[in-house]
Amino acid sequence: MKKITLLLLILCFNALFSQKEEMFKETYFPVKYVLKSSKDTIKTKILNIGFYSNEEFSPATYIKQMTVLDPSGNKVKVPENNILYLEIVDLKKVKRKFVDAKSIISKDLGLVQIIYSGKKTDWYRKSSYSGSIYTYKTDDVDYLKFHKDKSMMEIHFDIPGAKYQIKEKFYNYPDLALLIDNMVEDTDLLKVLKLYDKK
Repeated sequence: MKKITLLLLILCFNALFSQKEEMFKETYFPVKYVLKSSKDTIKTKILNIGFYSNEEFSPATYIKQMTVLDPSGNKVKVPENNILYLEIVDLKKVKRKFVDAKSIISKDLGLVQIIYSGKKTDWYRKSSYSGSIYTYKTDDVDYLKFHKDKSMMEIHFDIPGAKYQIKEKFYNYPDLALLIDNMVEDTDLLKVLKLYDKK
């Protein structure tokens, strides 16, 4: 009985230790970026700062500053406000592109993610976080740019009335308005914008 108890304790200890080791393991994603002070494209690796898992991309990876590897493999901090363009590919091969907000929405907000770039509209997202880097809460503000009238709409999806605000822009298209009423995820708005491009 003592041998079984000892064996179980060893197994539990090993499981806990390997979990902790996994939690603090650093994960790097391939990255390309261009600084505002230079037109050269830098290709290296970026340290991903995930909340639940370092395997999944997190906006905390670049918000305020990002950590990249220099040619010698040393960690270098690059402030978000110094970056003109950023492209990250995560471990699931999902590519995310970011541009300086000032060139898009005339506000000095750092980087915005290009969610969709179409014939009639563009969709950008500004992510920020509050709280400690290890217990942070991410907040997103979305921007829809309409090419025809060159207007920009700022959307806060977590605030009531966001759907109504979007529907006003598509009032000539009842089919799209119906889809907007039933929006739940980003993919739903993406579908609306792609259908709008075909009209």
